[in-house]
Parts: sequence; structure tokens; C-alpha cells
Amino acid sequence: MDKHLEKKTVFLDIDGTLTNFKGELPKSAEYALREASGRGHDMVICSGRTYTQIYPWIRESNLFRGIVSGAGSMVRYRGDVVFRRYVEHGKMSMLLDYLDEIGSLYFLQGDSGIYCPQDRRGDAVQLFGGSEEALEEKSKVLGKITFTDDPKNCPEVNKFVFYGAGRSIRQMQKDLGEYFTVVESSFKLADTVDGEITINGYDKAFGMQQYLAANGGRREDTIAFGDGPNDFEMLDYAQVGVAMGNALPALKKTADLVTDPVDEDGLLHAFQKLGLIG
Repeated sequence: MDKHLEKKTVFLDIDGTLTNFKGELPKSAEYALREASGRGHDMVICSGRTYTQIYPWIRESNLFRGIVSGAGSMVRYRGDVVFRRYVEHGKMSMLLDYLDEIGSLYFLQGDSGIYCPQDRRGDAVQLFGGSEEALEEKSKVLGKITFTDDPKNCPEVNKFVFYGAGRSIRQMQKDLGEYFTVVESSFKLADTVDGEITINGYDKAFGMQQYLAANGGRREDTIAFGDGPNDFEMLDYAQVGVAMGNALPALKKTADLVTDPVDEDGLLHAFQKLGLIG
């Protein structure tokens, strides 16, 4: 490592940042990760995906020192879980009743997998391509879905995603109160109201704090990369917040640096500008 550059902890969103929306890691990004890691910097995944949704090649890679998953509700450092938080059962029951009432298709995401009500299987098939084959193909990117007759008793749920809600994001937030946070989806699949629901206060920035507490790092030595609606807190918390060229316009406005899009060597160019690699 350059003696003039302190060890950095680099937090990386996945979809639209580390990989494109087909789940592909650009060769230039892989090179940047290896070079920066080899120079002593910590590479840390910081994703809205729950742990089971994170690609196996990421979970098994020696390039990443830790994983913040479920938008901050679970944190791993060197393979060990150092923090986790699940949705309270009563709150989950209330939320599912609400989503049923407004006609939304929803998925519960947690430690043991992704769940969807069995009676909404047809809607899920239509959303993800119109056939069981298309659903299976989409599952390779989003994670395997289990259809259940009893969604309220799904174990260890971290967060929810929903599609086709009959109300606006703002109205849903007002209806659901202070326990939950509702944001627009970072993986939008339909021209409707789609979003993510997490436990209020447990966002990516919170997960970053838990990771730093575990590895002894300092906030002033952090860099964060993102592109979507659930990345605002992450970029704001980091000493240097980087928005991808394909990021939301509002995220670009708040970022300290805007790099090129994910498929145009954006990660590599930013690593070079920030001195993480030569």
C-alpha cells in the first residue's frame, strides 16, 4: 500500500454498482477489487439483498472482508455474524394484512430464503416473465422463491419487497407509521409502485457502523459506492460517497464523486481517482 494512503474500508452496493442488472461483474471491476484488496484495503459488500440472495461467488470470495446485508439488518465480519435484526412477528402480521388490502404482490426476505404467498404465484410468474421457466431464470439473479400458504409464520424475516401497490410510496409510509421505512425499489421490474420495506433505523449506514465496530475501522477512512434509492444513507455516512454513472439523479447530486456507469468501467475509474489502485 502507498505509505501516504491510509487503509480504507470500501462499502459496495451490488446491483447497478458492483454488478450490472444481469448479475455480471465487469472484468475491470474484478481487477480493481483484487488490486485494492492486495494493497490492504477492506472490500465490504453493503446490499439491500438479504444474505441468501447474495450471489454464492460473492459469499465464497476471498475478496470481501465482510457483508452488510438486508439493507443493514445483518452484518458479517470475516464470516462471523456480528449483528442481526428481524422484523417483530406482530408488526409483520400487520404489514402483510396491509399489503393484501392494497393489492400488492410481496415477497418476504430473510435468513432462510425468499417467500411469497402461494395464492399469488400466478402474479409472480407474470411479473417475472410470464412462464415458470422465466421465473426460474429470474430466480438466478434475485434468489430462489418459496411459495407458502402461511407467510405470516415465515422465520427470521429481515425485509420485504413489493410490486404493484395501489398507493404511493409516500402514502404507504404514512399508513405504516414509524416502525417501517418504505423506499422505491432499486430493482424495479414493472411500471407500477414498487418498493422495499425495512425496519426503521436499520439502514445501510447503520450496518456500516456495526461493521466498523467489529473491524476497528474509522468512519473517516470509509468510501461507499451506490446507485439506487436505498444508498442515500450509505453515501452520506461514508467519508467519500461515490455514485455510479447509472445512479439516480438525486443520488448523484448528493455524492462526493460521480463515476462512469457500471458497464463502462465505473468502479475501476473511481478506484483509480481515489488512489485505491494505481
